Amino acid sequence: MKIWRICKEKHQKTAFSGEGGLYVGGRWTPKGNLAVYTSESLALATLEVFVHTESNAIPLISIRAFLTEDITVEEIKVDDLPSTWQEESAYPSLQVIGEDWLRSKRTAVLKVPSVIIPFEYNYILNPKHPEFKI
Repeated sequence: MKIWRICKEKHQKTAFSGEGGLYVGGRWTPKGNLAVYTSESLALATLEVFVHTESNAIPLISIRAFLTEDITVEEIKVDDLPSTWQEESAYPSLQVIGEDWLRSKRTAVLKVPSVIIPFEYNYILNPKHPEFKI
C-alpha cells in the first residue's frame, strides 16, 4: 500500500519517527503521543496540510469542471522557469508570464507546475479567451 506524508524540509529525516505527535496533537491522537499522519494519495496529503493552515471560518467546497478535449493549452515547464521560481521573490517574474499569457489570449488554458509538487500541474483558465466555456 502506498502512503504519503508532507512535512517541512527540516523534518525530512524524522518524518516517520512520530516525534511531532509529542508536541502537537492530531485529530486521532492527543499531544504527547508518537504518531505519524499519512494519506493514501499525494493530493490528499496536500489537502490535509492546507486545511490546517486556513481559518476554520472559511467554508470549503469542491467543484468539478470539465474542459473540452480540443481546448488550447500552453504549458510552462519547470525547466523554462528561473531557478528561484518556487521562492516568494519570484512572484513578480511569474506574474509577468501569467499577465502576458492572459493579455495575449494565445490559449484558453495555461498549464503551470505546482510550487508544492513541481511534477504535478495547476491549470489557469482565461475566461476572456473565446474557447473558454464551463
